[in-house]
Amino acid sequence: MIATRIRPRLRLWAIFNKLGYVPWRKPKTEVGKNGKMFGGAGEIIPFLNDDAKRTFSHLLLRPGYMMRDYVLGGQHERYLSPLTALLVFYSVFTLIVAIVKPGASKDSFDDLYRGLRDATVKVDSTGRDEQVAKATSIAMKTMADAILITRLDLHPEEADTPWKESLAAIEGDLRGKGIPLFLGNFLLLWFTLALLLRKRGINVSGSAAISAYVLCQFCIFMFLALIFSFGNNSNLGLLVTGILLFIDYRQLLGIAARPAFRLTIRTGLVYLLLLVLFYLLLVMAFIIVALLKV
Repeated sequence: MIATRIRPRLRLWAIFNKLGYVPWRKPKTEVGKNGKMFGGAGEIIPFLNDDAKRTFSHLLLRPGYMMRDYVLGGQHERYLSPLTALLVFYSVFTLIVAIVKPGASKDSFDDLYRGLRDATVKVDSTGRDEQVAKATSIAMKTMADAILITRLDLHPEEADTPWKESLAAIEGDLRGKGIPLFLGNFLLLWFTLALLLRKRGINVSGSAAISAYVLCQFCIFMFLALIFSFGNNSNLGLLVTGILLFIDYRQLLGIAARPAFRLTIRTGLVYLLLLVLFYLLLVMAFIIVALLKV
């Protein structure tokens, strides 16, 4: 009896996953007092218009299928565009984090900045390593200045020149939109997917769209983690991130569990490799600048 009731619902769920809608259900329309259809004010408010609500629900329920519909199916009019979705999702998430954890934005790099700024390098009495010590000290101060330049809006007392004040204002506007939360991850994930998915018929722009939607999906689960941890933590962890990416690959590419698992592992390794290369180039640049100053 129970199986008879569950079976058609599972079938309906499978149809919804594949299509993104129930084909025999009539679309809802809004009717005003004069009998004419109207969009309403909700159509211009994020997370109240149909495209935003559809993007949110489908990223939660059928994320890979939604990415397939947008990238491979060309259904651009049904969902928020990838970059718009990034801005909307992370703006809302940044607002929520600012309410729940007001000092969270200052936790990550402030200790590193202070450590580099206040660090001192000592040399022995012979003075043979004086040049190395001087270069090391300059490199650390250069790294501290680089960190400060990207966080002037959080340290307005350090904006002692007009151009720094202007930069702090721009950074504050960008941080209010949540851009620092996703920009680095978006670029690295974009390059990673562009390398891995080109053999599967997905071009560079398609990889960018998928990267943006994957980060929006992560943002949803970061919000859920924030709720279930009572505002203490929003990190997903490596395991949850891998599971979400595994599900995305299975639905997006229509592949079995084993190749999806291998592709997930390769994504993590390529992402890590690109991240290490980026920081190596950054450290080399700081060392070169320090040597030139010496």
